[in-house]
Amino acid sequence: MTDRIEHEDDDFDEEDPRAQLWEGISNSIATLSDATDAPTGVRTASSPIRRDDVDMTSDSWMPQLAQVQDWLNFGPSQRLPDVGRDAFLAGLISGLELDSAEALDTSVSPSQLTPLALERLSQRIEFAVRQQQAFAEEMESDGVTRASATSNWTSAWEESDPGSHQLSTEPVTATADVVSINELTTSDMNLTPSYQRGDVWSTNDRQALIESVLRGIPLPSIILREVGPSDPQEVVDGKQRLTALLRFVGSHPAALEKVKAADTRHPGTDLMKTFKEDYPRFKRAWKSLEGENLTAALENDYYFPFKLRNNDSGGLKGPALEALQGRYYTQILKNVIKVAGAEMTVEKLFTKTTAYKVPVIRYTQADPRQIHDVFKLYNKQGVHLNAEEIRNAAFHEIELTPAILTAAGDSDPRVDAADFAPSLANVPEFRTIGESLEGYGIGRFRYRRTKILSWILSVLLLDTEGQKVKSTARHIDEFLTKVQDDKQHPLRSRQVLTDLFAWLTEAFDLHARHPEVWSEKFMDGGKGAKWQELQLVGSIVGVAFALAASPDDVEDRIEQKADDILAATGSKAWERIGKAQTKTQWDYIARIAKGVLTLLDLDPSQASDAVRDRFGSSGYESLEGTILPEEDR
Repeated sequence: MTDRIEHEDDDFDEEDPRAQLWEGISNSIATLSDATDAPTGVRTASSPIRRDDVDMTSDSWMPQLAQVQDWLNFGPSQRLPDVGRDAFLAGLISGLELDSAEALDTSVSPSQLTPLALERLSQRIEFAVRQQQAFAEEMESDGVTRASATSNWTSAWEESDPGSHQLSTEPVTATADVVSINELTTSDMNLTPSYQRGDVWSTNDRQALIESVLRGIPLPSIILREVGPSDPQEVVDGKQRLTALLRFVGSHPAALEKVKAADTRHPGTDLMKTFKEDYPRFKRAWKSLEGENLTAALENDYYFPFKLRNNDSGGLKGPALEALQGRYYTQILKNVIKVAGAEMTVEKLFTKTTAYKVPVIRYTQADPRQIHDVFKLYNKQGVHLNAEEIRNAAFHEIELTPAILTAAGDSDPRVDAADFAPSLANVPEFRTIGESLEGYGIGRFRYRRTKILSWILSVLLLDTEGQKVKSTARHIDEFLTKVQDDKQHPLRSRQVLTDLFAWLTEAFDLHARHPEVWSEKFMDGGKGAKWQELQLVGSIVGVAFALAASPDDVEDRIEQKADDILAATGSKAWERIGKAQTKTQWDYIARIAKGVLTLLDLDPSQASDAVRDRFGSSGYESLEGTILPEEDR
């Protein structure tokens, strides 16, 4: 498959719609090839494919697409062959559910895909990229198993048919506005139009939303559809947010109907008044009158109010906000907080016109059939920031963050590293880190290399002070937060940062310079193509601690112990773990790092002391504390 497509015009017009489609498909192939983890049954590419290497004007893109075809979910019966041009195109056209007559232009030689087929392929591969992102982000969440993430990935494909639905050509009219919370909670709305899903948020989700409002964090747009002059507005998007707001202040229609019925059964008890003014007292009255103890589960069933979390995990910190923890709305009405630059009571925030506004989009001309188009468009545009992108923004003020980004090879190559991260100016070989990560098969997709380097740094330096080690993302965030919050932290010093990245550069170089000591079985289960993250993080952390403990002879030790390390990394004890849970991941990383030090005849405590003396803290003891008893692995 090497034929080059012949164009009628030698000076091919880059504005030709095919050129834009080719570019999008090339980008998506490269993105999918960067994936280091995949749903069960989905094979990843043998190595990352560079966007510039995907040539859509010849046949060379076909075997490249074949490498990532599992992400396109064509099905096992429609696998694309990586040899034979005609067979490949026939398989692709079948997978795209098109006829040869509409998908293949035979008026040119050799035949090529029509713009329609390219459009359909572009839609499908873009959807595949979004689902790959969703899978990767889900796998980084606490308590998520590969089985559940795979199930969600499969369900997303089953529920969608990328490329098969044509958007309506009918006009849609909409207006944009910003309103106070009170206008939303007192408006006549239909929360359950036929196209809306059920209530899927957990209590924790609802608490997090209310806590965000109390902190003054802006909410995303609520999207409504106006049906008629006297009809309630339909909630197109934002049902979960509105439900949380309505429940918190005790204004959900289902709850009010439930209380009204009970009030009728028990005249003279003023249940509705108590419900609105003193919810804890209402709960006691309900138990006495209705014989039911209003548990959190029953409150969910009845759409009754919920209390805020009894801790600061949602950001309720400081004297004013701490006083709100663990309370119901009616208990904090008169508490004064600062929102949108103004002091106000909690009651005013939720019941009056204030400076805190929520964006609202109202569709004034859109029939129910067109709502499908609205959802389709929003879902297509809904590529959310991942943890690394958010982290880069949240911690940009400390030089450590751009230094990590630059050293990992993820920063804009047009920006001089010395301007972006001055501490690297005196580390002439710092690019070794990014080059090593590239050699390990870690792509640049969505700051993947930045994530790996941040992870390694947090493992090396974050002392959790006896606290339980959290998820990878939270561990990295805690590390960066400590540096950001402490103006005197050693890593706020440019000189210390220079020393830090010099150490890391040497550790990466040392690790990469001795590939003979790492078994292919250890790297990725035996394929020998690219490293897996846990093995890479654990082994580099081990080498870095070893370098800190014995900088003058560590390479000699590696060479002398090469056979022992190779045997260990190829043994069952160091085999890739099957259970992708937070505690087992940390256990595996810790055993690898400690194993490297032990095999090199180095004392882990001395290595930890050396790192602490140099950079102000060490994460070794926290890491070692994650090692599980053998029966719990």
